Amino acid sequence: MGRRRTDAIVLDQPCELGYHCPVCEYPQMSEDGQSYDERLQWSEYNSFIWCEVCNFDYPSALCMPDPKAGTEIFLDSIEIAILESK
Repeated sequence: MGRRRTDAIVLDQPCELGYHCPVCEYPQMSEDGQSYDERLQWSEYNSFIWCEVCNFDYPSALCMPDPKAGTEIFLDSIEIAILESK
């Protein structure tokens, strides 16, 4: 998948886009109604998310609670990887 660019500014963190660690067990929504899990960061690898609790990089498609959204993310990730490999 390649490494993520480091010369760009990150506008949204994974938690702001609805991503959740697929391994850690915690409520999807906090008591104040927010769904942010600030333990997740963009991985050094494209299309991956790093969980600081697990200390592991997960494919971003696995970090989406909605399977349909995860499928779209997976397909987009593959398309981008193919384009960048050319």
